[in-house]
Amino acid sequence: METFSTRLRKAMTLRNYKQVDLVEKTGLDKSLISNYLSGKYKAKQDNIYILAKALDINEAWLMGFDTNIDRTPDEERTQIMTYVSTDDSMLPLLGVDDVAYVQPQETFISGDTIYFKLENKNMIRKIIDYKDYVEFHAMNPYYPILKCTKEELKEKNFIIIGKVIKVENKSAFK
Repeated sequence: METFSTRLRKAMTLRNYKQVDLVEKTGLDKSLISNYLSGKYKAKQDNIYILAKALDINEAWLMGFDTNIDRTPDEERTQIMTYVSTDDSMLPLLGVDDVAYVQPQETFISGDTIYFKLENKNMIRKIIDYKDYVEFHAMNPYYPILKCTKEELKEKNFIIIGKVIKVENKSAFK
């Protein structure tokens, strides 16, 4: 994984920006940007956003993650939804009354933990995609693995609501 300072330098080269251009475009202090470029400091989340927006690059890419450099404009970004769990099927990740933050999307990648509707029941499960069928795995071993063929998914009105990106686990502290 590349460092934040390496990615910042690459982005500046890509956009043909000098340090003074970045200072002007972001309003950040010149010495702060110098410290970022030297690797002395890493930017906090609010400054990562400011830098990424000024350079028109993906925040995650700037932080060093292996992702696309292209930035989704603010007006096209989706709102994050919340879901309050009603069962303990995903314990220890998510218990009753814990909150899951869900990024709306209509597709999944095998291994994602998704929020979905199946037979008009809302659930959160890890989804594993096999060639002819999918499995929905609960983390709690007392809940069975749900296995459905692609045709059964259609019959059961399978709808993906989104991908779980974060949880607030209050139940672990009760």
